[in-house]
Amino acid sequence: MANSKPGRRVKSLYNPPSLLFKQAFSIAYHGWISGWAGLPGWMLKGKKVLATSAGATAIGCTGYPTHVVWEVTTRCNLNCIHCYASSVDSIQAELTTAEGKKLLDQIAIVEDIRMIVITGGEPLLREDIFELMEHAGKLGFHIVFSTNGTLLTPDMAKDLARLGVANFSISLDGFTSDCHESIRRKEGCFQGALDGIKAAAQTGVCLQVNFTAMKQNLAELPGVIDLAESLKADIIMIFQAIPPQKEGVSLELDAEEQMHLIRTIAEKQKKTRALIMPVCCPEYWPWLVEQKRFSLGKSIREKALAGCGAGRGFSYIRFDGEVWPCNFIPLSAGNVRLTPFQDIWNNSPLLQEFRGQTRRLKDTCGECRHQSICGGCRGRAFAHTSDPFAADSACLLDH
Repeated sequence: MANSKPGRRVKSLYNPPSLLFKQAFSIAYHGWISGWAGLPGWMLKGKKVLATSAGATAIGCTGYPTHVVWEVTTRCNLNCIHCYASSVDSIQAELTTAEGKKLLDQIAIVEDIRMIVITGGEPLLREDIFELMEHAGKLGFHIVFSTNGTLLTPDMAKDLARLGVANFSISLDGFTSDCHESIRRKEGCFQGALDGIKAAAQTGVCLQVNFTAMKQNLAELPGVIDLAESLKADIIMIFQAIPPQKEGVSLELDAEEQMHLIRTIAEKQKKTRALIMPVCCPEYWPWLVEQKRFSLGKSIREKALAGCGAGRGFSYIRFDGEVWPCNFIPLSAGNVRLTPFQDIWNNSPLLQEFRGQTRRLKDTCGECRHQSICGGCRGRAFAHTSDPFAADSACLLDH
């Protein structure tokens, strides 16, 4: 269905039956390889998960490709120790309302992109955020709204859901206030996040709880998963702290901690009704392959698992219009103020380097038999070597 304005496309929020079948098969497959017996509990919430996945039939290290993340601002009311966005007053450089709408129009032209993540900073600090979300909703995007939750009221949540938000994504970095607030560095923000999560849950759309694993909170992960379950989360995303250090504080998990993380995710998923998704950890899926959690063939694995999506099925749009392959890879593929997004997406030499079977991966990642379903974390490789195609030094697989 075409919009009256040339060059814009209104996408349907409903996928054709054949695509829905492929999605259902794909997510069922993920259940099998994670070691679940029978029907995974989270599949009973399949409609919400399918709305978030927005037509994807494969799973990657950033969730369901293909999608973009738009950092609408770096302004924030918190000051998290692991944040990759500099929490400064970026209002002078932010895309204006008109530029933001133009960007959304351009993203809508890219046929494969049905889902867009709105993040910050804190998106609710933008006075025009509801106007922008209304525009995105009219274009038919499946919108994931990423917020720290502290400013989200029940009325705001209802309005955002009405405008097209299909998923509220809110972080808990500990199951205790002491842990969460020591990381987020603001007194009272733990209760604020819980209140925001409850407000989001009341809308009935998909509820996603995020956790960023680091040395400071790894022991809290089982408790966070249980807390998220009690709050009726549909998806639990487990991110990792990148870069390895910030402000002189060591954040990144070492090899032993990394193994503890993936074992915890795999074991908790057996009993957890929410879908648990590791991010910045594409080796989780081949690790499950190595553990012989399933017996389906290689060709099916390669269709259902997409590995690291940086620059391939995913890109990150900064507050000032710069397009990066990933929020952890600060290399510019272009700026939407100078070049239409669809041209950057389709023609950027940098993004082209990330695509294709080989992706120019080096050393152990380039030689690995699991390259097609993993490829290592490109953001972590860049953080350690300044080369996005270097080997992922944190990978736990036996090459």
